Amino acid sequence: MPGQQVACACPAGAQGTQVCDEEGARFLPCVCDAPVAAQTAARGGEPKGPRPVVAKKQIRCGTNLCDAACCATFEPASCAQDGRSCPRTANGEGVIFECDGPEDCGADACCLIPGDRTIAAVCVPKGECAGTFTHPRLGTTVAPRVVCHANQDCALSEICSSAGAVAGISVCK
Repeated sequence: MPGQQVACACPAGAQGTQVCDEEGARFLPCVCDAPVAAQTAARGGEPKGPRPVVAKKQIRCGTNLCDAACCATFEPASCAQDGRSCPRTANGEGVIFECDGPEDCGADACCLIPGDRTIAAVCVPKGECAGTFTHPRLGTTVAPRVVCHANQDCALSEICSSAGAVAGISVCK
């Protein structure tokens, strides 16, 4: 069943979580002591339930300003009422922003998370947008990054710089 979670064994007797993929065909790799950001990425990089409303968002989306989500998979980017309704490629890949900076998330952090087939910017608790995890499809080590507008949005040891090919988003590195 898509999204179903089960317990799995981790090193030193710890317990982790495995999530069933979006097709309901298999369980993704076991996530051990992973931050919420990594668990979100293992589920495809998108939240599965409604988010609490923080404040009126104004997410930059190409030449538009969106209230809820920006779908940036294709050019031109477009607004949507929910990130889960954004169009995808034939392979199911997508780029979705539900935030574009710290002002959209209240006490939480806007976190850019490279997921299985989705790159998503979503609000997560500040301490959870950290660490590294193994990308569920590519098998490489990746890190979620805090989305920023300027250096003061980042930790003292980081600077705010371009996220590369990700539609005008800057992240703390």
